Amino acid sequence: MIEKCACAFDPAAEHEVDRRFPLCHASYVGADDEAIGRLAANHLIERGCRHIAHIAGPPTTPGAGRLQGYRQALAAAGMPAPEAYVVHATGDASGYDAARQLLRLSPRPDGIFGYNDPVAAGAMKAILEGGVGIPGGIKVIGAGNVHYSDLLRVPLSTVDQSSHAIGRQAAEILIKAITSKRKKPARTVLIEPALVARESTGG
Repeated sequence: MIEKCACAFDPAAEHEVDRRFPLCHASYVGADDEAIGRLAANHLIERGCRHIAHIAGPPTTPGAGRLQGYRQALAAAGMPAPEAYVVHATGDASGYDAARQLLRLSPRPDGIFGYNDPVAAGAMKAILEGGVGIPGGIKVIGAGNVHYSDLLRVPLSTVDQSSHAIGRQAAEILIKAITSKRKKPARTVLIEPALVARESTGG
C-alpha cells in the first residue's frame, strides 16, 4: 500500500509529523518506531519471556517500524519469531480478538507486545477473561503511554514515544521555515522513546 501525503495535494505542505510518506520530500519529525519495537521486546526478554508475540498495527510506517524492531530484538537474543506469533490488528479494539487468537497457540506466548496502548489494553482484557494472570501468566507491554495506561485493572507497561517532544521539535522546524528567507533543506528528526515499566510486566 502506498501512503499519500499532504504535499501530494498541497505544494505548500513541507513537513511530516509522526508518520512518513514515501512520496514526500519533506522534513520529518517523529518517534523512532524501530527503537520502540526493540525497547518493548527487550523489556519482555529481560523480564524472562521466551515466547514473545506481537499484535502488529497497520502497514503504515509506525506499524512496520515497530514490527521490525520487535523482530530485531528477538533475532539479537537468538529467539524465534514464528509467523503465528505476529497477529495484525485492524483497529484499536482488535487487540482483544488478536489476544484470543494468541491464547490458542502452543506454546502459549508468555509475553505480548501491543502495537499501541489501546491494542495492549484489549489484549489484557482477553487474557484476564481467559483465566490467565498478568503478569504471572503473560506479560504485556504497549506503546504510546496514553493517559489512562496506569489506571487499568493491571497498570500497563508502555513505551513513551515522547509526543510533547515531537510536537515541540516540529513546531521549531516549522517556525524556522516560515521565518527563513531561504528554503530550508529537508530534515529527519527521530525522537528516542523511553520505557515506562508498570505492573503488566512485573514493574
